[in-house]
Amino acid sequence: MQQSKKQLHHFRQGRIRASKEVRRQLVLRNNLEKTFFTKLRGLFNKFSRVQMHLFREYGIYQPQIASRNLNEDLFPLMQDHIRRTFVAIYKNNEERYNKTFKAEEVLVFGKSVDIELLISQYFATRQLFLSGISQRLANQISKTIEEGRSENLNLQQIAKNVVDKFKTISMTRSALISRTETHNASSFANHSYHDTLRNDLGIKMVKRWSAVNDARTRSAHAEASGQIVDMDDDFTVGGVPMSYAGDPRGGAKNVINCRCVIIYADEQDLIQD
Repeated sequence: MQQSKKQLHHFRQGRIRASKEVRRQLVLRNNLEKTFFTKLRGLFNKFSRVQMHLFREYGIYQPQIASRNLNEDLFPLMQDHIRRTFVAIYKNNEERYNKTFKAEEVLVFGKSVDIELLISQYFATRQLFLSGISQRLANQISKTIEEGRSENLNLQQIAKNVVDKFKTISMTRSALISRTETHNASSFANHSYHDTLRNDLGIKMVKRWSAVNDARTRSAHAEASGQIVDMDDDFTVGGVPMSYAGDPRGGAKNVINCRCVIIYADEQDLIQD
């Protein structure tokens, strides 16, 4: 790849409006989330229909086998979403900074990082979580089947109950997973991008935790909002250390349904609310 005539030697952006940056990042994440939600809901509904077709035909349902079958479709879907999210975050940052600094070079994406390796490493940390989702969904079907049998329903009636009930389950589960997983992958990718950028440029960079302050924001995240630390340091969120929003070290209480955004800046920049 040809080198640009204009090189980027600093990262100073001057004055940064936190609210504007939060909105910018959330718009991108929301678009990624919507696409993933649609695909997840379709996958879960298809899963229930296929399992109940077999149940009507043979009167047998095996949760462990059903869970493995779901994983065979869920894993590739999740990996594809992670790839799409990482690429979107990296490209968005490249376009933004090239425009801001009038630099026409490749900064990080495609030059300083093996993004496919990064995606694979990140996905490996999510496989156990995805397996748990598949097992819980398979067990929910098993529970509904047992309830139908206790009510002396026939196979067709039980299968219909499962498919009907699963439409609601798939809606709520898909919303939770798409929101949380998109946020986590986006946050990880954004942190990785800026960590590489600051190392390549040899600059001192800081990061700021910024919460969406509305009625849905959990108190610990509202309290953490505004914290500014060095890139290598952790935020303190609800009493636990987190390197970025979505950091698994924060536990489920700080990760699920989180909408917080991390703003990265040169240490000389001024970040304003």
